[in-house]
Amino acid sequence: MYSLLKSAGIETPRYAILRRDEDGNVIGPDLIETEDSVQIGDTVFYKPFVEKPLDAEDHSVCIYYPTSAGGGSQRLFRKVGSRSSVYSRQSYVRRTGSYIYEDFVPTDGTDVKVYSFNIKCVFPCK
Repeated sequence: MYSLLKSAGIETPRYAILRRDEDGNVIGPDLIETEDSVQIGDTVFYKPFVEKPLDAEDHSVCIYYPTSAGGGSQRLFRKVGSRSSVYSRQSYVRRTGSYIYEDFVPTDGTDVKVYSFNIKCVFPCK
């Protein structure tokens, strides 16, 4: 998705991908984590940053906060009733699964959704 957005000239937050095997071992660039940052390969993300599952069908997204803001994380998920997130004291990134890490982009509470559509076109397309 990121390469498609880039090819269309659409800006995206800075990101890095961390892949793990079924046993939780990192494949590719190393992960280095400190209290207020993670480093994937040569890319450092300072909190707040976002951790998204590489599997787009998995909606368990986390936003990690710096210790100066109280630490912890906000756990986002598909809406259940009137809730779509819960605060957690967990400040360290998940140790199993593959994730995309990206800079946190403040939206002043605006919920940004992107939908994809399969559009079929009968030639000639207009």
